[in-house]
Amino acid sequence: MTPDSTIVDSAGVTNERKVRDLATLLDITRALQAEKDLDRLLAIIVEATTRVMEAERSSLFLLDHEKGYLWSKIAQGAGTTEIRVPIGVGIAGAVARTGETVNIPDAYADPRFNPDVDRRTGFRTRSILCMPLSNHEGKRVGVIQVLNKIGGTFSRYDEDLLCAFGTQAAIAIDNAQLIEHYLEKQRIQAALGVAREIQLSLLPKQAPGIAGLEIAGKSVACDETGGDYYDYLQLDDTHLGIVIGDVSGHGVGAALLMATARATLRAFIEAMDDIRDIFANLNRLLERDMDAGRFMTMFYGVLDTSSRRIQFINAGHDAPILFHRSTGKFESLDSTALPLGMLEGVSFVEVGEAVLSPGDLLCLTTDGVWEATNENFEPFGKERLQQLLAEGADLSCAELVERVYRAVMAFCGKNEQRDDITLICIKAAGGK
Repeated sequence: MTPDSTIVDSAGVTNERKVRDLATLLDITRALQAEKDLDRLLAIIVEATTRVMEAERSSLFLLDHEKGYLWSKIAQGAGTTEIRVPIGVGIAGAVARTGETVNIPDAYADPRFNPDVDRRTGFRTRSILCMPLSNHEGKRVGVIQVLNKIGGTFSRYDEDLLCAFGTQAAIAIDNAQLIEHYLEKQRIQAALGVAREIQLSLLPKQAPGIAGLEIAGKSVACDETGGDYYDYLQLDDTHLGIVIGDVSGHGVGAALLMATARATLRAFIEAMDDIRDIFANLNRLLERDMDAGRFMTMFYGVLDTSSRRIQFINAGHDAPILFHRSTGKFESLDSTALPLGMLEGVSFVEVGEAVLSPGDLLCLTTDGVWEATNENFEPFGKERLQQLLAEGADLSCAELVERVYRAVMAFCGKNEQRDDITLICIKAAGGK
């Protein structure tokens, strides 16, 4: 649309003014196309509107469809204070709701006019021309309001002139908002990338080398950051701490809670020997920090590397699977307590115990493994996981971890990963 395509002849408007207005619109249009910063663009539009319309003041409101209000930081005579107007309230709000132009020759005679701003600023509003701003798709992006036509009231010609200018302004605003959203998305992605690098740095760099045992782990977040966690802690020459956890939800919030839990758990392990005391104190701190509805499941086991006996507390986590190679049977290391952070004063008196015989395989996972679904919303399930463990018992732990992960991804197909996936495999040497 050209700047003059909506302007019609109007009584009392000279040809000289029409030519001058068209030239001005062309100059302003070029300036709007060149400016990509939204705040500077809005200031240019408001200043140009007042000048072109031969008015005393102008205001420009952007429309927030989701929150249901107009907002503006660019209102001449109001300083830089942000103004918010609910859709449907006042003249600008009514225009935002209906999409119709309002031309009021006497503001105080119109019941929609709110004189509070005049009383606060000392300004006297006489006439108002208020018009919606719509982008090239016809979607309303804002409202422009012009006050006090110098030397009279706003005419039909003024309406057409503002419509022509407003069309160009709306397109420029839409483009600037798209650029701003893109840049903001880029900033967020960069920040999440840093957060992801930090989170990855908290995971084990490599598995501990222990005679008679083989260990491997893997964690893949479904977002840039996740709430899954696993760790190995060399407690002394013959005892290894093994932990896997899952914060409810995923994303940045879950990642922050995971990092907090990791640091707190490590601190308590350094200070305490009894895993019951460790969990009681960890639960107390997490319950204090977590919002309502948030919790963390965690399995923590202390493996005696000489006897291959593991003592553990399972705070609501998915039961690790112990495959006994000699019998071909599976054992579940079931929950011994409630998840962490749910309730104050939870008791962690029950400690589970299991033994890894030669050739046995222990697999710890988060629910992102067996709850992963295919395109028909069928879950991967624990039976498929057990079958993979039995069939891959002769593989190295690293190979088995990769095989399980690839099998889950192949099962999901085009269905996107909806939860973090973490697994650890521990195998005792020997056996057939």
